Amino acid sequence: MNTVIKSSTSSVFRAGLKLGAAAVACAALGYAPGSSLVGQAQAAEWCEDIADGIFCAEPAQTPPNFCGTKEIEVALADGFAQNPWRQMTTAAAINEASRCPNVVGWDHTDGQGNTQKAISDLNGLAARGVQAIVVFPDAGPAMLPAIRDAFNQGSTVVPYRARVGGEEGKDYSVFVGTNFYQDGVDWGTWMAKALDGKGKIAYLGGPAGTSQSRERAQGIADALKDYPDIEQIGEKPFEVTNWDSSLVAQRLTALIAQYPEIDGVIADLSMGVVASGVFERANRELPKVAGEDANVFGCTWQKLHKENPDANFQFSTNSAEQWNVRLAVRWAIAEAAGGTMDEPLVITDPNGTEHVVAKPGEKEVTNFQLEDSLEGKVFCNPKLPESASNGTSLTDDQVLAALKGGL
Repeated sequence: MNTVIKSSTSSVFRAGLKLGAAAVACAALGYAPGSSLVGQAQAAEWCEDIADGIFCAEPAQTPPNFCGTKEIEVALADGFAQNPWRQMTTAAAINEASRCPNVVGWDHTDGQGNTQKAISDLNGLAARGVQAIVVFPDAGPAMLPAIRDAFNQGSTVVPYRARVGGEEGKDYSVFVGTNFYQDGVDWGTWMAKALDGKGKIAYLGGPAGTSQSRERAQGIADALKDYPDIEQIGEKPFEVTNWDSSLVAQRLTALIAQYPEIDGVIADLSMGVVASGVFERANRELPKVAGEDANVFGCTWQKLHKENPDANFQFSTNSAEQWNVRLAVRWAIAEAAGGTMDEPLVITDPNGTEHVVAKPGEKEVTNFQLEDSLEGKVFCNPKLPESASNGTSLTDDQVLAALKGGL
């Protein structure tokens, strides 16, 4: 999608046409007339142009301090956008940006897994003068020259999740990370417990060389170093899947053909381990699984254990972190519009428990365990499809709208 990037002239013109209605709305919300009125009118326009406005945040009487005051356009430059995780992430990014009345335009690009297209997309955003650009650099360091060029052209550029090298303040504005190593430690520790310290496991990561999967692989290895009877099979440090569900199924099929015994699978795009059906088609039991949360886990576990309380399938998930993009969006807006990063990022899980995943001013999030079937902590939301996550920070209706695609 390439959506509603507006020039300053056309933005102000449209705001003027809607001045009467916008003034009433802004007065009700406590906004004063003037520049903030224009920003409020445009923020409503760009966001409501996307999926009939379902992802728009409720306007606050006082915008968050990270919003700043300068009118800006925001973009999310994805290296790859067409899987459920990216769709829900894009929805969360739209929702977060819409909290700021001074955000007057939005764009989203899809590199389609092609590094050259991702570079071209980023170059185009910078050339058009988009002030705040969040980048998911799937290709890693190969994206650094384009990121640096966009930064040098005056855009605020915030790469997140995948490391690209370079230096903050020199090659880009801010890097927003996540503690992927801890994910690996959590998954490896749980797997050792689930397997009683013995068995064969595989780890399915993302694109070749991505820092996200390398850091998780190191965490898994460190968690399992005291368990010599647990053997990692397949490619090391991880099986390359590009976070593509079809490649997840291909790699699992190849592993099943090669190994008569697979006791556990750890995976980034872990829903594919269950949803692909490859173990059932091979007349194999589902192994123990650890990875990122998806509705398919809890619903499958409930079904299998209702049929057979002694069913082999057990799982553990950390939140899939579609909310990680919120911190990146906040930093990009704050840096571009003169805002202040003085509020924590708090995520509420389906049990209503609040998790502070980033404190004020932090540039890295710390994840939390969402499910552990061994402890009876299982979520299945019958309103959502298997691919949906239960820890997204979105409402059910927003998740359903995001998974329809077109974002």
